Amino acid sequence: MRCRIEKLVQGGDGLSTTDEGKRLFIPETLQGELVEARIVQQKAGYALGEVTSIIEASEERIHPPCPYWGICGGCDFQYAHSDAQGRIKEQIVLDNLVRLGSLDLETIGVEPVETGPAFGYRNRVRFHVDLGTRQVGFLGKKTNTLVPITSCMVLCDALNALLADPQPLFAAARKLMFANRKGKGGYLEVPVFASDSKLSFFGEEVVATVGHRQFIVSSEVFFQSNPYLLPSLGEYVAAHALGDVVMDLYSGVGTFSAFLEQEGRHLIAVERQKQCLDMARRNVGNCEYYTQAVEDWAKGRSVQVDTVVVDPPRTGLDETLPSLIASWKPKRVIYVSCNSVTLGRDLQRFASEGYTVRKVKVFDLYPQTFHHEVVAILDRGGFEV
Repeated sequence: MRCRIEKLVQGGDGLSTTDEGKRLFIPETLQGELVEARIVQQKAGYALGEVTSIIEASEERIHPPCPYWGICGGCDFQYAHSDAQGRIKEQIVLDNLVRLGSLDLETIGVEPVETGPAFGYRNRVRFHVDLGTRQVGFLGKKTNTLVPITSCMVLCDALNALLADPQPLFAAARKLMFANRKGKGGYLEVPVFASDSKLSFFGEEVVATVGHRQFIVSSEVFFQSNPYLLPSLGEYVAAHALGDVVMDLYSGVGTFSAFLEQEGRHLIAVERQKQCLDMARRNVGNCEYYTQAVEDWAKGRSVQVDTVVVDPPRTGLDETLPSLIASWKPKRVIYVSCNSVTLGRDLQRFASEGYTVRKVKVFDLYPQTFHHEVVAILDRGGFEV
């Protein structure tokens, strides 16, 4: 059947409509394209399809440059021109926020997408190792089969050097084997973080420079993997924080706290992972720290705070948290999200507590993939800066 792609949705699938009025989701397509497709799976309210040929291609379509495209499951957006990817992801984000968060784009400030290098940017990775065949790579597309990789276009030079000479990965994998820590597909998963001057395997601490700040991190804690855009993200959050008391929820190793720190300001950081908070205490000295799940820490707590920064996991905020945050009456909430679907849902909850979205900005931290970071700035009631 012939299908016109109306728009792209969360995860990158193209949306079309069948002659019967059923929604049809087709991966690896771009808005406006006319494609020949077939249905591969029928669902109750929609169908899943796949492209058999492209009749009218978008001007933004390119041939994926990676030799592992379609085999490796790592990158899913290489068929779009790098210069267009950020804008396309912004359209997906805004569509989610309008549909799920009831945002009126006429009344908020949508700031330009922040972009950076399209390749060679990633400094954190989880390699899959097969000691039996002495192969290193990533899992295949929609499979748990190892795809041997000799070079990855999105990895930084230091991580690509491990693919060229994987002996350090084999040594690390042997340690995991003796600890019986196999991952998906039975392969050994070796996390590695490339810092300024050395590699971190497992919990080995290294120093990573972000803008003018330095952070103690390791491959076993979460730290954003794009050093080119992370300074802009941190500075954007810090530039919109108000007042003398600022709270950083889901603070991790103190990434945002470090940018928020300033003379005379009282910082409060909450993070459930003790390992992260131990590093945060060394990354940001002038801060009041709590090692506890954010939801548990917030229950029944009465605090006076001017700005609350939240950077939750992909699942978003616990349904009780927006009302708990609102009870502290912060003038501003800064919501950093890696999932605009759960962000849209949570913005609705904040709206019911009297908070209005003033600005939205997308950061294309993960080029060649559909992953994104988005920051929403919310103000209480009629308050506006």
